[in-house]
This record gives sequence, C-alpha cells and structure tokens, in this order.
Amino acid sequence: APGGVVSRLNFALVVDAASLAGLLTTMTAAAHEPADDPASPAPAAAGRPPLFSRLFRRRRHDEDDLAEDRTVVEEEPPSKRDFGFLPIPRRCRYSPDRPFIFTRSLNWLFAFGATIEVANVYYVQPIQVQLSERYGVSYETVTRILSLVQAGYLVGLVFITPLGDLVPRRPLLLALIFLSATLTLGQAAAPTFAGFEGLTFVVGLFTVSVQVFVPLTADLAPPEKRASSVSITLSGLIAGMVWGRLFGGVMTRFTSSPNHVFWLAAGTQYALLVLMWAFLPAYPKKRTGLNYWQILRSMVTLFFTKPVLTQASLIALLSCSVMVSWWTSLTFLLDASPFHYNSFEIGLFGLCGIVSVVWAPWAGKLTDRISGWNATLLALCIQLATQAIALGAAQLNLAPVIICCILVDVAHQTHTIGNQHRIFKVDPQARSRINAVYMAMVFAGQATGSSAGPKVFLRYGWRACYALSLALTATAILLLFLRGPSAIPE
Repeated sequence: APGGVVSRLNFALVVDAASLAGLLTTMTAAAHEPADDPASPAPAAAGRPPLFSRLFRRRRHDEDDLAEDRTVVEEEPPSKRDFGFLPIPRRCRYSPDRPFIFTRSLNWLFAFGATIEVANVYYVQPIQVQLSERYGVSYETVTRILSLVQAGYLVGLVFITPLGDLVPRRPLLLALIFLSATLTLGQAAAPTFAGFEGLTFVVGLFTVSVQVFVPLTADLAPPEKRASSVSITLSGLIAGMVWGRLFGGVMTRFTSSPNHVFWLAAGTQYALLVLMWAFLPAYPKKRTGLNYWQILRSMVTLFFTKPVLTQASLIALLSCSVMVSWWTSLTFLLDASPFHYNSFEIGLFGLCGIVSVVWAPWAGKLTDRISGWNATLLALCIQLATQAIALGAAQLNLAPVIICCILVDVAHQTHTIGNQHRIFKVDPQARSRINAVYMAMVFAGQATGSSAGPKVFLRYGWRACYALSLALTATAILLLFLRGPSAIPE
C-alpha cells in the first residue's frame, strides 16, 4: 500500500539522518587529532599550500624499513600521464627513492571518496514513489530498481574490484568515478523506465570504486595502524549509505522531479573526480604475475585454500544475517502490542545508530591493540548477548529494545573491522581479491537476513525470530574457535 511504502521511507530517512549526525561528530573530532604517522612531515616546497605537504608526505629511503607484509610493486619508470594523455600532477607522481607515506589527510580523502561513490547505490531508495509517478509504473514495478543496483554492485564486486591486484589503482579509480558520474547523467535524462533500469544496473556496476579504496588503505597503512586506518575509510562507506538516502529524500521534497537528484549526484561525482586527479598518488601496480582470468580463478582458490579468509567470510555471512534480520523485523515488533508505535516513533530508534558510528574509529584502535581474532570474538559475544536479551524481553519492555538497537550495530562494526584486519594479512599481493570475496559473503548475509528475518517473525513470532538469530550467532562463535588466534600471526 502507498502508505506502507511512505512509512518505510520515512523510517529510513530518520535512521540515516541520525547516523549522519553521529558520523559528522566523529569526523570533526578525528580531524583535530594529531597524525598517526611516526615519521616527521617533509618540509613543504616553496609556494606549496600546507594541505599538499599533509597529503603527500614522503618517506626518506633510510626511514622505516619495508614491513614484512608490504605489497611488492612493479619497478618501472614513473608514469607522467594517466591513460596515455591525462597529465599526472608532479606531486602525485611515484618515486621509488622517496615513496609516499599514508597520512591521516589522505585517509580521510579516501573516506570522502567512498562516501560520494557508495551513495549511488542508495539515492533511489527514498524516491521510489516519485519515480513510479514520473514513469507511470506501479510501486511493485519500481522496487525492481533496488534489486538492479544491488545486482550491479555485486557483479562489479566480483569482476572489477580484483583489477586492483592487476593494474595501477589511480587510473582504475579515475576511470570508475568518471564512468559512474557519466552514467548518473544518463539516469537523470532517461526517457523511459526500461532505460532507467538499465542505467541503474550499470551505475551499480561502476560504483565499486568504494571497494578499491578499502584494500588500498590496507596496502598503504603501517601494519600497527592498519585497523584504525581501514575503520576511517569504512566510516566513509557508512556515511555514503546515510547521505544517499538522506539526500534523495530531502531533494524530492524541494524539487518537482526526482531527476534533479541524479543531476546533482553526477555533479558531486565529477567534483570528486577532480579531487582525485589532483591528490591521488600514482602508486605502481602490484607484481602478481597473473592475467585477468587467472585473477578471477584465484578468487575461488583463495576462498578454499586460505582458512582465515574462509572462516572470516562464513562468520560475516552469519553475523550480517543477524544484524539485518534485527533491523528489518524491528518495524513489526514496534508496530505490534504492547508498543503500537507509528512510523515516526519507530524512526526515532535510528538515533541509537549514533553510538555505533562514534564507536567505529575506537573499534579500529582496539583491534590494533588486541588483534583481529579477539576483536571478532568480542563482537560475537556482544551479538550473542544482544539476541539473548531480545529473546527474553524484546516484547516486554522498551529498554531491552533500545539496548539491542545500540549493541547490534556496535557488534557489527567491531566484527567487520576485526575480520578485515585478519584477512588483509593473508596475502598482501591479493588484498583486492580477498576483499571482493569477503564482501560478496557480506552481501549474501545481508540478503539472507533481509529475506528470512521478517518471514520468520511474521509466521512464527518474535521469539522464533530471535531464537534463530541466537543460533546463528552461536554458530559463528563456534566457527571462530575452529581456528583460534594461535593458528595465525596476528
């Protein structure tokens, strides 16, 4: 029913507005922290703005020996042009004598890039009603757009992100951002719904630049700072999910057509393209010795031959199912007795997400200290306790519901950072492929939870739903103990 669709859209907007507020608070606080890099910044060249020296600090050859898990790159003459014709700014060119240091400023630039790009997947969610009116299709028909953009993202995850282990990341990122921006213009001008559907799929396909930023962060960050650096880049991904839904919903309230959302979205992506051209260092490609088809085949091999990756991926599948199941069934819980809340009141529970967004950078620092395995165990124990609380008291009192809303997201953030901290140590030369395999399992877990959770809740009741989540979490803990911390170097 139209009313039901609008209620769900209002719920998403309130949730994301609260999460965005928390993320902005966290980013503001982090921006005033001193940089984590142990090396002192190189003096800025005459006339160069201070920002350049922060973004492009270089390491002298006698500083910081290569870490044992540092990726091996091709030793070839530094490139002066991208794609053979686009000049690379001098400050961005790679020099083997003085390689770049991964600074906090560059880390936040990656997070900003992730925010702008991942928003492409979520712009359509709050404007489905307006799109159905513009193209004259039913609500049921317009919901296909959500599946198409997610399907495109998954295809890109499998077939495009592994290129990060094969080609230089700078031209790869520039190409992906340019293509997604240009195709977003196509969405804005699409005359038919069928054309809009096709463009939406392809936009999702090229939005996977986000999943190039994450392994690139892991490659460049010092080992002792890797988890906290990855958590900053991931915070940009979270912000993109929030921004896409919030921006789309707000824009349609002040404009006459949903197409204006895509015109402005394309503009922000072109602005990001200029920023990346100006500031993204030209890191050389990795030395893998594989061609594209061998890269794809190796992803299957990695999953079945790297126990840590297999373990982390299966844990992510189960844990993400539980997290998504909680949030998708929460509306039904609060709509029923004894609460009988309306959509606005249910949306206020999104304020609980502020805690998890603020927690994310601290989770990265904690993981650097206690190891990825222990961080994952802590997260799963929190999730287990959360589902036990839900099973025993979710429909008896409001306090347990609020506690569960907070802890479910805290557990999710912690286990994601802990798992990625572990898998990025498996093979430094294959981090893009490893991330693609892991994120595919995360995607599968989210799809499973969003489908199974509400069905179990509506057919068998809230206790059955949370009992299933409790069992899945217990299974994840069992999988974690099958390969303990002593089995891998943490």
